[in-house]
Amino acid sequence: MISLTDLVDEWLDLHHGKTRASYQNTTRKFLSFISVDRISDIQTRHVRDWLDSLSEADSTKVKHLSILKAFFSYVITLENPPISRSPIPKQFKLPTPKDTLVERILTPEEVDGMIAATTDFRNRLILKTLYLTGIRVSELCGLRWKDAISSRSGGAQINIYGKGGRTRRVHVPQELWVELIKLRGEMRSDSPVFPSATGRALAPSHIDRVVKRAAAAAELENALHVSAHWFRHSHATHALDEGVPVHLVQATLGHTSLDTTSKYLHVSPDRSSGEVLVKRWSQKS
Repeated sequence: MISLTDLVDEWLDLHHGKTRASYQNTTRKFLSFISVDRISDIQTRHVRDWLDSLSEADSTKVKHLSILKAFFSYVITLENPPISRSPIPKQFKLPTPKDTLVERILTPEEVDGMIAATTDFRNRLILKTLYLTGIRVSELCGLRWKDAISSRSGGAQINIYGKGGRTRRVHVPQELWVELIKLRGEMRSDSPVFPSATGRALAPSHIDRVVKRAAAAAELENALHVSAHWFRHSHATHALDEGVPVHLVQATLGHTSLDTTSKYLHVSPDRSSGEVLVKRWSQKS
């Protein structure tokens, strides 16, 4: 009979990049905690005890549970599976974690302040590109000049290689493109758009440091917690607030599901349908 670790390795081989790393992290921690050799010996209590032992955020625990469910679902679909059903019953759930998305959205004034407070030309363009394209940090680090194509109508189109091996094309506004061209100088087509001092592509951790320094320079109250991904959240929220069609925002961000994009329709704390209704009263007075 195939061992538990071999089953996990076979499942992990189906995944790549950050997804594989995340799945491997969860399964490694879980197997280390339960110390079980055969998958048939795993019981619901093992899962419950492990999750209870973690001093992690509720959202992280929910993610761990989802990964374990996916692993066991894979095993029972194998030919002659070592188990006939998952040790995690469908009714096994964790409390829904608090939705903190609204806490991770910058106001337009905060975005402007961070950009204005950044004096380094390259770093300022990093912030502008994060905000105006909604690009993920890993996608930004992977951008090469050969991925950018000038548009006849002004600006440019960039090919972004995103999650799950999916590619999308995003328009770069002309104002940003003019500045990016200045940054390029004599760089070759295979050079990274945002190079380090050695000419190599920047690491995601470097981008986050640029963002945190900008937040501190702009004297944001939550500067220590601001990350590069906040610009992606802010792009979605601000665009929808300005009336950009949700399908266009979805295409720009590369969301596979419209539901993912639509959640940004509900997170603006300074706007509500009540603003429209209250105008009836002011019109009568």
